[in-house]
Amino acid sequence: MDMKNVPPGNFVFLIDASGSMDQPNRLPLIKAAFRLFVNHLRPTDTVSIVTYGGDAVVWLSPTTGANKTRIMDAIESLEAEGDTPGESAIKLAYKMARASFIKGGMNRVIIATDGDFNVGETSEKALEELVSREKAAGIYLTCMG
Repeated sequence: MDMKNVPPGNFVFLIDASGSMDQPNRLPLIKAAFRLFVNHLRPTDTVSIVTYGGDAVVWLSPTTGANKTRIMDAIESLEAEGDTPGESAIKLAYKMARASFIKGGMNRVIIATDGDFNVGETSEKALEELVSREKAAGIYLTCMG
């Protein structure tokens, strides 16, 4: 694929690191998937990581694709623990995406979860409305389960 015409990407990895992800086919698998993604980043791409397991936190501030080692280290350091504050995590991820927004670029939150939100807003309707508002502003959502 010719990457010369692909616009730069602003990616926020939203990673569920809650206790329910502490299984061989969950968090370790997600880490492997994101490592593959990172291998294809270009210096013009930016990655942030938001995690949630007990609290929603910025695990990695915006980092360019030129610094793959820093991104990989952040992914590797994740451990599963705590409850699942999905609502606050999604809001924080979108906040990070807006802060690093690339006009004309690919702006995307990529959520990796087992889908078990148990703290905060859990209704599908409210979450759909949030995602729709952000999509209208140019930030798209990809879900990995």
